Amino acid sequence: MPRHTITVVAAAGMVLGACQPDLAHHPVSLQGLPEVGTAARIEAGRPVALSPRQQEAVVAGVTKWLKDPGSARFGDMRAARNSRGVITVCGTIDGRNSFGRLVGQSPFIGVLQQPAAAPTFVLVDIGTGGADRASVSSLCRESGIG
Repeated sequence: MPRHTITVVAAAGMVLGACQPDLAHHPVSLQGLPEVGTAARIEAGRPVALSPRQQEAVVAGVTKWLKDPGSARFGDMRAARNSRGVITVCGTIDGRNSFGRLVGQSPFIGVLQQPAAAPTFVLVDIGTGGADRASVSSLCRESGIG
């Protein structure tokens, strides 16, 4: 193969690879739950303050999905409890991707599992792209977290 053909093929591969975003997190998938953005209705809750132990559970639950957990930078974190006692937590997270670059604050949503003595946090999604970001933000609003 001529030298210029190899260069063109290599350049095309780099361009196509650059089209895929390199996320700071590993994709999250929860089997049996509705996908983010589906028509499933969410009961809005009332805002609640998170205890330090609950905040630690959220941080631990989100960072375990990050490619570089040590680079995590959390922004705002808010919660709401619905009539069934389910606590939904929304916030923002920034972290480094595979190239070592911070990707910017991305919204996340998840559910805080009790008991209060040893809470755990189940991450539902991190919205890194335009549509995902909008879906996560919409779910947070529907959950009562404005």
